Amino acid sequence: MRFRNLPRMTELYNQILAAGPLDWLALITSLAYVWLAARDNNWCWLFAAVSTAVWAWQSFVVYQLISDGFLQLFYFVMAGVGIWRWRRNKVGLIEQGSTQEASLDTEMIRPNRDIQSMTAREHAYVLLFGLLGGWAMYMFVSSIFTSAATLPDALTTAFSIATTFLLVWRRLENWLYWIVIDAVYVWIYFNTGATLFALMMVINIGMAIYGYLNWRRK
Repeated sequence: MRFRNLPRMTELYNQILAAGPLDWLALITSLAYVWLAARDNNWCWLFAAVSTAVWAWQSFVVYQLISDGFLQLFYFVMAGVGIWRWRRNKVGLIEQGSTQEASLDTEMIRPNRDIQSMTAREHAYVLLFGLLGGWAMYMFVSSIFTSAATLPDALTTAFSIATTFLLVWRRLENWLYWIVIDAVYVWIYFNTGATLFALMMVINIGMAIYGYLNWRRK
C-alpha cells in the first residue's frame, strides 16, 4: 500500500526533469501572481499577464485542455483590467495635490480598501453562471474539439471566470471559490498527466487559504 503512489511520484520527478523554460516560467510567474494577490499587491497583475500567456500555449498545444486554454486567454485580458481597476483610486495623490506619476506599488495608488463580503445574491449569480456557463462551454467544446476532461474542464473554466471578477472587484470570498476550483484542477491535471501543474495547484490552495485570512484581517 505504501508504494501505491510511487508511479505518480516517478511521473512528477520525470516531469520536473523534462520541464522546459516555458514550463518553469508559467509556474513561477503563476505562483508569484497568487502570492502577491493574497498580499493585496498590485504587481500581481503583471505576473498574471506573463503566466497566462505562457500557460495558454501549454494548455492548447501540450495538454489539449481547450477550455483551460481559452480561460488563460481570458485571464490575460483580465490582468489588464485588474491593473486598471486596482490602480484607479488615486484619491491620496489628488488630496495632496500631487501630479507626479507614481510607481505601480506606491501606497497612494494601492487598490481601494473596499474588500467586501459577498451577498447571497452575488453567490447565487456566481453559482448560476458557473453551472450554466460550464454546461454551455462543455457542449460547445465537445462538439468541435477533442479535449481532455471536457466537462470538469468546462465547469472549472466557467467558475474561474466568475471568480476572477470577484478578485478584481475585491470580494473576500473569492479565495474560498479558488480553494474549491484549485482542488478540482488538482484532479484534472493529475488525470491528464500534468503532474507538475497539479503540484502547483496544491500550492495555490495553500496560498488561497492565506489570501482569505489576510484579506479578512483587512
